[in-house]
Amino acid sequence: MFKKALVILVILGLALTAAWQLGAGEYLLARFVFAPDREIAEEKAGEGIYFAEEIEPLRYEVTIVAQDLEIPWEIVPLPDGRLLVTERPGRVTILGQGSIATLHDVRHIGEGGLMGAELDPAFEENGFLYLYYSYQEDSKVFNRVSRFVFDGDTLRDEKILLEKIPGDRFHNGGRIRFGPDGALYITTGDASKPDLAQDLDSLAGKILRLNPDGTIPQDNPFPDSPVYSYGHRNPQGIAWDQEKERLYSSEHGPVRQDKVNLILPGKNYGWPLVECGEGETEFEDPLICYTEFTLAPSGMDFYPGEGDYQDQLFIAGLRGNMVMRISLDEEGIPLEEEPILTDWGRLRTVRYQQGVFYVATNDRDGRESSGETSDLILKVEFKD
Repeated sequence: MFKKALVILVILGLALTAAWQLGAGEYLLARFVFAPDREIAEEKAGEGIYFAEEIEPLRYEVTIVAQDLEIPWEIVPLPDGRLLVTERPGRVTILGQGSIATLHDVRHIGEGGLMGAELDPAFEENGFLYLYYSYQEDSKVFNRVSRFVFDGDTLRDEKILLEKIPGDRFHNGGRIRFGPDGALYITTGDASKPDLAQDLDSLAGKILRLNPDGTIPQDNPFPDSPVYSYGHRNPQGIAWDQEKERLYSSEHGPVRQDKVNLILPGKNYGWPLVECGEGETEFEDPLICYTEFTLAPSGMDFYPGEGDYQDQLFIAGLRGNMVMRISLDEEGIPLEEEPILTDWGRLRTVRYQQGVFYVATNDRDGRESSGETSDLILKVEFKD
């Protein structure tokens, strides 16, 4: 496995710790600070400051494909070309068709409600749709993962796969994705109880891994446990590089310190003991940690490089009001980044499908609203 890199946004530009493997278990580490222009780099050459060519600006066209939504949280492209969207109050909507289901068990409180959605890898044969949502039992809020049969127009036959995931008004995680191994990966927040992230007996502050039927894979890193990684604060995004089988996650930090992680089985990502990766060998450092502004990263997706484009991550930013586009090298290490879609307010998620990105705006989610009265779904097409 390749060595991880740590990127921290600093005043001058990007600070990058890169690593090259010399031999078995040996690594040469070098720290670079990239200045925003060549003149500054030349002035500070003796301080290890370097100039890096800027990422090729992305040319794209934006089309509004849906409006009048209420806190759209996930976008799922369907095989027939339609788009399924979850709305946090509990609605499952097909764009152009309207709501097909309302989950009455959903407890929409603060950041909780109906969140992640994902199709089964064999969806065209079995019609299975997986949802992650908050619910209330007595006075406590929990989250669960359920599987439904989606027949094209309605949802039916709910099967609860995992429940009693600690929930709260804040920090519920909520993203779900299938990996190339056929397992379902689930992000959970610390439910505003930071110490739970380090507790392997708790489902809070984790990335979980289940079989599609809800059973625990035998090769999970902890016996008889769905826990795949731990020490997370509030991861709201995961994305797979399917070809290289690399799992990336985006995570909210405490007043900045937002992170992008490469997720490895059984590893501890440090929360609440460390925030941005501080060289502690028992914890995994993030690939990126933003210290100079708040991105508040949520949904993300991976774009496989082709033509003039490298592999890239696209991460929706809520408070950051942008999609952060991150260019990756062959080892999956971040090289450069570019904020795009900076004029559309709070952005909740981004989903890639056959050369097109779909993005959900969230100006009605109760956090620093711009005053807009309609949440949107945007279609973003690359231009040559």
